[in-house]
Amino acid sequence: MSEHTATGSPAKHPEKNHLPKRTKLVYGLGDWGNSSLSTIFGFFFAFFLNNVAGLQPIYAVPVLLIGGIWDAINDPIIGVLADKVRTRWGRRRPFFLFGAIPFGISFILLWWIPPFESQAALCVYYSLVYILFDTSYTIVAVPYSALTPELTSDYNERTSLNGYRMVVSVIAGLVAAVAMPFFVEQVVDKKTAYLNVAIVFGILAIIPYFLLFFFIKEKFQNVSRDDFKLLKGFQLTWSNKPFRYAAGIYATAWVTVSLAGALFQYFLTFWLRIPDQVDLILGLLMVSTLFFIPLIVFLAKKFGKQNAYILAVGWWLLVMMALFLLPPHFTPVIYLLIIGAGVGVAAAHVIPASIIPDVIDQDQLNTGFHREASYYGFIIFIQKSGSAAILALMQLVLSFSGYRIPVDPSISLSVIQPESALFAIRALIGPVCAVLLGASMVLAWKYPIDRRRQEEIRQAIEIGQMDIQSPE
Repeated sequence: MSEHTATGSPAKHPEKNHLPKRTKLVYGLGDWGNSSLSTIFGFFFAFFLNNVAGLQPIYAVPVLLIGGIWDAINDPIIGVLADKVRTRWGRRRPFFLFGAIPFGISFILLWWIPPFESQAALCVYYSLVYILFDTSYTIVAVPYSALTPELTSDYNERTSLNGYRMVVSVIAGLVAAVAMPFFVEQVVDKKTAYLNVAIVFGILAIIPYFLLFFFIKEKFQNVSRDDFKLLKGFQLTWSNKPFRYAAGIYATAWVTVSLAGALFQYFLTFWLRIPDQVDLILGLLMVSTLFFIPLIVFLAKKFGKQNAYILAVGWWLLVMMALFLLPPHFTPVIYLLIIGAGVGVAAAHVIPASIIPDVIDQDQLNTGFHREASYYGFIIFIQKSGSAAILALMQLVLSFSGYRIPVDPSISLSVIQPESALFAIRALIGPVCAVLLGASMVLAWKYPIDRRRQEEIRQAIEIGQMDIQSPE
C-alpha cells in the first residue's frame, strides 16, 4: 500500500521537531477553560442539583443521562466537521473564535436556579442548559485536542507537549476545585454564591481561546480534504486496533475521574462529615496531581507509557479501596490517601492523551489522511458515553438507597443520611472505581504501540513506505 492524498500525489509530512517553549506554553494555556469549567462541573454539579437546586436524585438521572449522551454524540460530529473545514484561518482556529463566548455564557446558566416549583420543570431546564453548555464546550474542546498531533510528530515531544497542557489543566483544576467550595462556604445564600463563582469562571474561560486563535499556527491547514462520511469514518477508526485499546484506556481512566470527582463532596460531607474541608482536600488532590505530573512524564520516557501508566493506576486502585475502608467521621488518614491518589490522577491526565497521537499516526499510515479531530471526537464519544452512564447510575443508586435532600441548602448537614445511602456512596467511590481502574490497567498492558513501534510508524510515514503491516 502506498501513501497518496485525495488527488493522487504523495502526502507531505513534517520533519520531527522540537517545539519552542512559547508554543508549548500558549498551547498549554488553552486548557484553562476546559479544565476549570469541567472541574467545577465534575466535582460540584451533581451535588448542586441535589442539595442546592433541590432536585431529587431520580429527577437528576435524566439531566445527567440526556446531557451526557448528547455530550457523547456531538463530539464525533464536531470532530468530523473540524477535519473537513477549510478557512483562511485554518481548520481548528475558527472554532475557537466563534465558540469561546457561548462556552462561557452557557456555563453560567448551569448555576442559575429558575423559580420553578415543579421537579419536572427543573429537570427540563437543567437538561436543556446542559445540552447547550456541552455543545459549546465541544465546539472548542475537540479542535483544541486535535492540535496535539499537528504541532509535533516526535514521540517524546508529544509527551512533553501534553505535560505542559496538563500542568495548566491541573493548576486550573486546583484553582477551580478550591475556589468554588471556599467562596460558597463564605456566603449564607448558597444559590447566589454558586452563581457568582460561575460568572467569574465563565468569563475567564473565554480568554484562552482567543490566545490560541491569535498565537498558534496550524501546520496541516492545507492538507487534502477526506471524503469519509460519519459512519465510514467511524468504521475506519474502529478498524484501527490500537485505537480500540487507546479508547478503552482513555474511557476507563476518565470515567473513574468523573465518578470519583462527583462523589467526593458527598463522601466528605456525609461520611466523614467535614463539609468545611472540601476546598482543602480537593486542593490537596490537585496539588498532589500537579506535583506528580513531571514524575509520570519521566517514568513514561524512561520505561514507556504503558508501564508508567500501569504502575501509577495500580497504586491509585489501592487508594480508592482504602477510601472505602475509612471509618466514619474525620480521620487524618484522608490527607495521606488524597496525596497518594494524585499519582493515579496525574497518570490519567498525561498518558491517555499522549498515546492518542500515536494511534492517529497508525491511521495516517493506513489511510493517508490527517483525521485528528475525528479521532478525538470518537474517543471522547466513548469516554463521555461511559461517564454519562456512570453518573446517571450514581444518581439512580442514591435514589434507591434512600438519599435525602437537605431541607436547608445553607446547612450541608441539615439532614442525616440513612446507612444505606452512606454505604452506596462508599461502594461507588471504592469498589466500583477499583474495577474500572483494573480494567484500565489490563487495556494498557495489551496496548500494541510502544516506543519502538511508534518510531517505525513515523519513519514509514516520512519516507513514504506505506506497505508495512498494522500491529496485531
